[in-house]
Amino acid sequence: MIARSTIDRLTITALMLTATLPFMALSPVKAATATSCAVEAQQLRNEISTAQPQDAAKLLRTVKTAEMICAEGNRHEAAKKFTAARAQLGSTVQLAERR
Repeated sequence: MIARSTIDRLTITALMLTATLPFMALSPVKAATATSCAVEAQQLRNEISTAQPQDAAKLLRTVKTAEMICAEGNRHEAAKKFTAARAQLGSTVQLAERR
């Protein structure tokens, strides 16, 4: 049979882990979100440099909007904006190559 002191130690350990898990989980998520948004924005800016100037200005506005949305904590909506910018970039680069 398990001793009462062992059960008390396990209970205390479980309570400590339960109390600290939310804090351990939040920090890396927020850091990863900010980092991934910055990386995504930088990649798009590098790709935008190949677009025509009038198209590049519109794409940069979309990227800046996505960065602001991401800074507010809405990674899902920011990802949609980044995807839209990539789609716009793909269509402008293809049109430029055809000319």
